[in-house]
Amino acid sequence: MKTHVLIPLACATFALCAFSSSARAQTDACALVTAAQVSTAAGFPVGQGTHVTPTFLKTCTWTGSGGSGPNAVTLNLQTGAFFDGAKKQAGMMAAAGGAMKSAGVGDDSYYLVEGTQVMLWVKKGAAAFKVAVYKQIPVDQKEKIELAVAKAVVSKL
Repeated sequence: MKTHVLIPLACATFALCAFSSSARAQTDACALVTAAQVSTAAGFPVGQGTHVTPTFLKTCTWTGSGGSGPNAVTLNLQTGAFFDGAKKQAGMMAAAGGAMKSAGVGDDSYYLVEGTQVMLWVKKGAAAFKVAVYKQIPVDQKEKIELAVAKAVVSKL
């Protein structure tokens, strides 16, 4: 085999390996943010992130280890197209009495507030995700926690 044939083959193999590593990181929600980062953002200690089921890696939940009531932070990975559809539906919900406002992270982002529940949706390139805090605290505190987690995730996409 000639040398000029080996170089493109090596480059193609390297690109495939690099893509596989990147794709895996972007499909395993628990790999995008650490328990320490979530604990710092949340202001309460959390355990290691866990998946809903061992085979569904697009959602990760960090559960609080102390305090009263439910304390959890979730990260759910989505596609950019899903984000676009969710944003359109959120706009309709906001028009019907919910609240939607820009979050200023990633390429596009917004908070959707329904009563005391807050969800932060973020899009960066073709990737998107939702962060939600499950704890009985004021909406503005949930928004602050979700934004801190989102910034950590965006830096890895």
